[in-house]
Amino acid sequence: MSNKSHFVKSYVLRGSRISKAQKKAYCDYALDWILPFKKAKINWGGNCPYTSRFIVEIGFGMGEATRRLAMEHPAWNILAIEVYKPGIGKLLWWINQENLKNIRIIEHDAVEVVREMLAERSVDGFHIWFPDPWPKRKHQKRRLIKPGFIELLVRALKPGAYIHIVTDWEFYAEEIYNLLENTEGLRNRHKKWSPKPSYRPSTRFEERGLVTNRKIRDIIFELDKL
Repeated sequence: MSNKSHFVKSYVLRGSRISKAQKKAYCDYALDWILPFKKAKINWGGNCPYTSRFIVEIGFGMGEATRRLAMEHPAWNILAIEVYKPGIGKLLWWINQENLKNIRIIEHDAVEVVREMLAERSVDGFHIWFPDPWPKRKHQKRRLIKPGFIELLVRALKPGAYIHIVTDWEFYAEEIYNLLENTEGLRNRHKKWSPKPSYRPSTRFEERGLVTNRKIRDIIFELDKL
């Protein structure tokens, strides 16, 4: 599939309720931490202070896991991609409160960001934790994890780097696993499902799923070393 192929948006922007604190954080700190979308590769040397690892988080929700990842791994550069302003405002609030210097945010469609702004062989890891499963058949065209998108991720990965997807929807987990398993150049780190890695924080969203007996599946594939 061509990298210029048409992608159906994996989200629908509605009138999300944003709190006063989230709105204030957005107004106060957006210019400091949000990178504008543009059709040009990011100059990480000019935008991020650290060089050890470059992690891309796609769809960070309210930012809880991203915040904890940044706190626990202060030498990692984290690019956090999201389109929902309440979550962006919340993460901006945390960045300011906890002086997190290693996060940059892009408020834009993730497919376009990966395609236009990430250089080939530049990313150490993609985190896509709990993507919307769009369970209704008529909505499944909106699922983010599709062959064309995986092609874009693979192009951006460094040799030995990884794609880490988490879902609590069994049918979606199987679909994602089969897609990655059949992608040339990727190999599974485990026989099928991965044990939860130490770097992935638990969140309230995940804990609510466990209370209702939803099984969490971690899927981790890495790019073969060239």
